Amino acid sequence: MIGAIQPIGCLIAVDAGSLTIEYASTNTRVYFGRDYTSLLGLPLAELLGADGCATLLARRLAPTVPDLLRPTLLQIRSDDGEPIELECLPHRFGDWLVLEFVEPESRSGSVWDDEVLRQRVISELIIPDTLEDLAQVGAQILREATGFDRVMIYRFAADQHGEVIAESTVRPDSFLGLHYPASDIPDPARRHFARNVIRVIADINAKPVPIMTRSGVVADAGSQAPLDLTYSKLRAVAPVHIEYLNNMGVAGSVSISLISENKLWGLVACHHYSPLELSWSRLRACELIGGTISALLHSLENTSQLRASIRAEKTAYAIEREARSGQPLRETIEAHADDLLNQLSAQGMLLKLADEVLAIGKVPAGDIDYAPLAARMSSGIATSDHLQELVGVEVLGNDIAGAAMMELSEDRSDWLILFREAFGETIRWAGKPEKIEIRKEDGSTRLSPRGSFALWLEERRGHSKPFTETDGEILRITRRALFAVNSLDRERAATAAMRRAEAEEARLRLVLMDAAQDRSLGELASALAHELNQPLSAVSNYVNASRQEMRNHGIVVPPNIAGLMESAVSESARAADLVRRLRNFIGQREITLEQVDLQAVVRQGVELALAASNEPSPEIVFEFADDIPPISADPVQIVQVILNLARNSITAMAGSQVRRLTLSIRNASPLVEITIHDTGTGVPQDMEDTLFEPFHNSTTSGMGLGLSLCRSIVEAHGGRISMQENDTGATFVFTLRITDPDDA
Repeated sequence: MIGAIQPIGCLIAVDAGSLTIEYASTNTRVYFGRDYTSLLGLPLAELLGADGCATLLARRLAPTVPDLLRPTLLQIRSDDGEPIELECLPHRFGDWLVLEFVEPESRSGSVWDDEVLRQRVISELIIPDTLEDLAQVGAQILREATGFDRVMIYRFAADQHGEVIAESTVRPDSFLGLHYPASDIPDPARRHFARNVIRVIADINAKPVPIMTRSGVVADAGSQAPLDLTYSKLRAVAPVHIEYLNNMGVAGSVSISLISENKLWGLVACHHYSPLELSWSRLRACELIGGTISALLHSLENTSQLRASIRAEKTAYAIEREARSGQPLRETIEAHADDLLNQLSAQGMLLKLADEVLAIGKVPAGDIDYAPLAARMSSGIATSDHLQELVGVEVLGNDIAGAAMMELSEDRSDWLILFREAFGETIRWAGKPEKIEIRKEDGSTRLSPRGSFALWLEERRGHSKPFTETDGEILRITRRALFAVNSLDRERAATAAMRRAEAEEARLRLVLMDAAQDRSLGELASALAHELNQPLSAVSNYVNASRQEMRNHGIVVPPNIAGLMESAVSESARAADLVRRLRNFIGQREITLEQVDLQAVVRQGVELALAASNEPSPEIVFEFADDIPPISADPVQIVQVILNLARNSITAMAGSQVRRLTLSIRNASPLVEITIHDTGTGVPQDMEDTLFEPFHNSTTSGMGLGLSLCRSIVEAHGGRISMQENDTGATFVFTLRITDPDDA
């Protein structure tokens, strides 16, 4: 709404509905041969003619995004009726058609110059494969094509300050590498550059030409009907910008917007230290070069980001592939730590999974609360190039300054942080980046542009290199893979925990079942002991009574018969003691430990088995090692184990051609191992799983308590019993603990 244009052309604005001229610059006589006052209120057709109006209205007049120079040749009728050919830059904005007129260019020699320039654009701009090289070639072509003293290419940083990344100049000083504060180009100016590719200032100190309304006032922001010159190519220069350029010593300039993905990426700044007016055809060529540079910049940035993304995808694929093979996430990250660090230019990482923390490379020292960093999380990712400012720790250690955090679980308890070292940077500013406050005569103040552009150095410490959009894409790719793998690990862990719980539940059920069976066995043992004790006592009493009756009748009992009778009484008493001990063991798990001669116990058990069997006695083989140490055991119960196992073997060998029972003892410190092997029919395969369970017979007769009782006795002594695979017959092995000399 500045209400004026530069004096390198003239302007009229027409009501789009009535096609009546409502605005005109005061210099129309220079271009039209007609005073602006005679034009205001005039139909446009009287100035352009009916054909001229039709030609104009047939064009696309709405601004493009961003807007380009779209000139057309029109003929103007002067006061004397003579046609005047002018170049017109038309556009429609709101309810107004804004027509800007400039002198047409002489075409002599320009066609050849433009052709050479197009060839350079095609042949030279496509060669560079780095952004900096492209910018340098573009600056060189533009300076030679325009004749400006200096052409610079700015790149805007994330904080909107500009850095000169390329320069071509004929002057001895250089601005290459200098930084310009974001305030040098305020937001309204940035919006203008995003809407208009080119901005021309032929003479910074030229007197602006006012634009007048039909009511005779200047059409600026202070009038009731200001004219919006957002898309005007001749728009006058704001006073603050005039002051800024004068402070730099610049008299003429052209700015070309570099736009990537519809965002202002940077600027081409062309400076001349005296006024310089370019032809509009040459300005259109500058537009072409600027557009080409923008497209190539976008392509190079996309290529660079694509390469980084491909590297990140390869790492992510490797991580996911190894996870599918069952490798835990912690091990996978350790294996790919170098790749994860290198692709993000990081020097260290911290991985937290459940309650475990893994540190790799350079990480901050001490116990640091990273909650402030996590609070900046967006889509599972948070970054900071000034970590100290967030976590409030004076010394992070190892010169760490920046961090990128990735959440690896829905509950946010698992995460990975990648750390960057501090990046010591000296910023070369083109003058101290501060505005100057000026007090006006009325007492108010305003900010004035910087008065000095002399080199001013700023030392920046405590920051890392900033995280770029490419870094953000790498983080997103990496997090996706790590999050999926961690979810898989958690699912596997949950499944394993569930299986362990189910196994424990099954074990407890078996324990309860065993307890119930033990209780049943105890009750059965008590009943059997009660029933057996009476006949055993009766046998002893009857034998003693017979012996006494024979004495009463004066019968002398022969010594051999007396010995048999004494043995009967003694064995009845021993049987009663055995029943008592078995009842106590089954019912209350009681054992009576004493030092025993294991060889004698084994022999006794075999003898009892032979005496109790109706089968012919097999060949008995004893294989006892010489180094069998003493053991602590309940001899009656161990005899019972040997008795049960030997009796089963004798029964199993009843129909065998070779009938051999082999019993061996060997030292397997800290245990002794007792083996009973027979040449019988063996154990059927379908019985192996229930062999030692109560009420499951291993022979054709009995209640199925023998092997269950053997297991209970052996385990009560701290040993184990099992059946071993064998080609012929059956082999049972059980162990007993060797007596510790230090035991009380």
